[in-house]
Formats: sequence, structure tokens, C-alpha cells
Amino acid sequence: MMTCKEVSTLVSMGDVGRTPLARRMAVWLHLAMCRHCRTFHRQLNTLTRAARGVADAFAAEPSSTFERAIVDRLRP
Repeated sequence: MMTCKEVSTLVSMGDVGRTPLARRMAVWLHLAMCRHCRTFHRQLNTLTRAARGVADAFAAEPSSTFERAIVDRLRP
């Protein structure tokens, strides 16, 4: 049985998918049995999705009228 420390390290590094099948199964078995690691895994996935969403928002170019709207708001 894997320890919580081993599982959290693998999950944090995103290395679960690159490990051998037996180790992956051990991780999933541990996650099925340990509510703390399961919660950590779920929270990490939520943070990852949020970070990707923010990164995608910054990667998009602002609209052509964005600069004009900012300048208009700054003028008294």
C-alpha cells in the first residue's frame, strides 16, 4: 500500500500517468480508500483548471475597442 506522502507527491507532480501500470493501480487504490488524498486530488484538479482558465484569458487579445474604453474612463 502506498503512503499518503507518496501519493500526494505523484499527484502534485502530475506523474501518475507516466508511471508503470502497477504503480498507477496502487495510486488509484489508495485514492479509493483515503478520503484525505481523494480530497487533495480533487482540489488540485480544481486549481489546475482555474489556473488554465486564467492563463487562457490572458492569452486572448483584448477587443479593438478595449483601449478606447479604458482611455475614456480615465478622462475626467
